[in-house]
Amino acid sequence: MPLEFYFLVIPFCTIPVFLVSLDYLNKNAALERKSVNVIEFDNYIKHKEKGDAVDNAIAELIDIDQIVA
Repeated sequence: MPLEFYFLVIPFCTIPVFLVSLDYLNKNAALERKSVNVIEFDNYIKHKEKGDAVDNAIAELIDIDQIVA
């Protein structure tokens, strides 16, 4: 009886722990991916107000002072 008990109890104890651990790691990886893609909106707007190289080149070609984003 004890041997069969171990064969039944060990898988039912270890498999849920393993699955919960995998779920935890997956959620952490998803949060890490999301945090990498966050853009600070204020910094983006300030950078865009100055204009990038393409915007400045277009402004020079059409003889205006500044490109409005």
